[in-house]
Parts: sequence; structure tokens; C-alpha cells
Amino acid sequence: MQIRAATAEYAAVIGTVTYRPAMAEPNPSAPSLLLLSGGIESAALLYQLRQQAEPAQALWVDYGQRNARHEREAARYLAEDCGTPLQTMDLSGLRANFTRASEWVSHVPLPQRNLAVLALAVNLAQHLGARRILLALNRDDRKHGPGSRPEFLHAFTNLVETLVPGLQVVAPLHDLEKSEVIRAAASTGIDWTRTWSCLLDHPRHCGRCPQCEARRAAFVAAGIADPTDYLHAS
Repeated sequence: MQIRAATAEYAAVIGTVTYRPAMAEPNPSAPSLLLLSGGIESAALLYQLRQQAEPAQALWVDYGQRNARHEREAARYLAEDCGTPLQTMDLSGLRANFTRASEWVSHVPLPQRNLAVLALAVNLAQHLGARRILLALNRDDRKHGPGSRPEFLHAFTNLVETLVPGLQVVAPLHDLEKSEVIRAAASTGIDWTRTWSCLLDHPRHCGRCPQCEARRAAFVAAGIADPTDYLHAS
């Protein structure tokens, strides 16, 4: 079973759910550029593209996130497994720029990281001649701030239209919960143990941070055994 949105086939949704009106027909042979974090949602999109034999390239960005080495390892494995070229960008120095000596160092130092990463993706997509950028936001992500909500994506894609006519910004999972993504992606061949969700830099998923809790709950809701090796069982 391929990934499906709440009311429509995911295969139909991918490439059609955009946050702006349709533009001039892009080159159908041009690749998509997938923002690949190494997490569940971006992995699901990557394997869906492989299943549909769609040309794609992937981008992973180190913007100083605490779990960067695990994300990078996951992204590299997933891209290699799918035969997808992976571009990596090292902006790890931003962590120091956005942290004061007196502050607790947050897991994700950039408060508007989606804006920063998407801006880089637009430049890379133009360089590569990609026809669309795929962003793996789901319904649950909307509570994480304005940069993960449809209003932001609508405004951003309108901006992209003025900068790179014909380039689409697509969020195929925006109506799906994490559990729906997991359940529907079961046939794509993903090894969930090679994805990474934890916010921390432990050797294994900690099992207690917000992302680990969301991961654990999603597998339960999906009715699929969670293969993740957590540091803390509960």
C-alpha cells in the first residue's frame, strides 16, 4: 500500500499539494529536491520517490542541531539505499552565532530553521535545475511554530515564484499525522532503524525527548511494532 493522504492517494498528492496556484509547466524530466533530515517523514518521501521511479536529489543541512551527526548518518544511508545523490551543507558554525555564553544551548539553535533551510534549497534547486522542492512537514509539525504552518509555506512559495518561476515548493504530508505516514509507508522497504528522530546526541535514541516520545507514540498509533532501540524504555 502506498502512502495515502487522509482523503486522497498519496501518489496523487505528491507533486500536487502546493501552497500556491499552478505555474508554467516545469520540465517533467527534471529532478525533485528533497529536504532529507533522516527522520521518518523525509525517509517516507524518499522511498516513495524510489517506488515511483521519480528522479530526485536530496539535501541535508547541518545548522548546528545537537543531533547533527546522527541525522547525517541516517540521511547518507537512506540516500545511498535509494540511489539518490545527496548534497550536504555545513553551517554548523551557526550554533555559536545564535548562542550566548549565559544561555542554555538548545537542541535546535535556529528559531526559524525552516526559513533558512528552504532559502538554501531554493538556491540549490535553481543550480541543479530541479522542478520542485519537497518538504516533509506533517500535520503534527504545525504546533512547532509558524515556520511549519501552511500560512508560512503559502507566503514562501509566493516569494519563490518571483525568484525562480516554475519552481514548486511541495509539502505532500501536510495533512497526515506521523502514525499515518508510518502505516502507509510500510510497503516501501524502509528500515526504520536507520532513521533518526532523537534531539540528543546519545549513541541511541534517548526515548524521553519530545521527538522520541512522538516517534514511540506514532508507532503505537500505527499498529506497527517499533523497532527503535531506545536508551530508556519509557
